[in-house]
Amino acid sequence: MKLVPLLIAFLAIPIGAARAIDPGTAQGVLRAGADQIALTHSFALLHDNAEKLLDRPAELRIVLADRDIPQDSLTGIAFLRVSEMAREGQVRGLLLQLDPDQRRLIVVTVLNRPADPRQSLLAQTLGATGQGVMKSLVIANNRVSGEIEHAESRAGTPDLPQISYAVRFGAPLFHEPRVTADLQGKAAQDSPQARLLREKARALAKGDFDAVRKISTQRANTRDDAFLAQAGAQGEAFAKEAGAEMEKSFRKLKRVVVRGERAVAIFGEGEWMNFAREGGAWRVDD
Repeated sequence: MKLVPLLIAFLAIPIGAARAIDPGTAQGVLRAGADQIALTHSFALLHDNAEKLLDRPAELRIVLADRDIPQDSLTGIAFLRVSEMAREGQVRGLLLQLDPDQRRLIVVTVLNRPADPRQSLLAQTLGATGQGVMKSLVIANNRVSGEIEHAESRAGTPDLPQISYAVRFGAPLFHEPRVTADLQGKAAQDSPQARLLREKARALAKGDFDAVRKISTQRANTRDDAFLAQAGAQGEAFAKEAGAEMEKSFRKLKRVVVRGERAVAIFGEGEWMNFAREGGAWRVDD
């Protein structure tokens, strides 16, 4: 496996570190259709991929935003909290994701609330056909700085607006909370996260949504409530199917990786479930 550059690993600041350093700034504009959004804040985080769930050795995440956001909204494997915040209209801007050793391939997600809440956020991969999109990227003195510029030539539509942006930024570089436990085999099967997984599978199989709520985080309950509202009468059938699939997943449980107040249960390639400690107890976060 290709190692993360020593410079990045050494200079990255723990998420829990106080923001006594200079805050991240950005100067630029994002245009999404008729919307013109001034980008004034920047944030950077290095995900070390200790869980081995990403398709790259490490992932550098940079957010260029119109306001301040929690630094931990960039943590996790995928489906980052910052994306949920964008869908809820709590932030607007850009999310950049790249392998710090392969800087010419960048996934850019437009953090802008979709006109239709059922739509996904707009995302594009810029690489060989997008030469020069990242004019510079410098990692030094605990900071990430650079410039990114892109403009689409296609005509926009209400559902797929034309996107353009030009931004210069400089942000302190944080990294994912360190791994505090890596449980495998029987230790993973006997973990608090495995117990919650079994409880949720049984509750879903019974259609007992009150029981599911009690062992889930507020974030997970908000997502579930939205899904059930859309599913209507089919919600219980979907829940029972999900419970059966979860029971199968439990039998494939391989690892539980804990990072302080958060954990990930890993079942197989590309299969995992998130957990978080909330109110002093572990809860399901998916």
